[in-house]
Amino acid sequence: MASAVDGITLQVRDKITGLLTHSVEGPALALRQWLGNPTYARSLGENGREHVRQDFLITRHIKDYLLLSLALEHGENVICL
Repeated sequence: MASAVDGITLQVRDKITGLLTHSVEGPALALRQWLGNPTYARSLGENGREHVRQDFLITRHIKDYLLLSLALEHGENVICL
């Protein structure tokens, strides 16, 4: 759970990878949702882990740089991985 401010909204997708709160009472409500539905909480955790793995780890950035390098080297050819 996180407050819905600035860059955190890129990292936490509300109700998909976590819960964004908009008030002081928000964290208590989010915690209540998690405790009341462990399957939902587990799903958020799994989605969050995959989201971070695909979008924020250094391996993804390295892949992007390598693809850019190949695209620059091969001109108009489209490279997809």
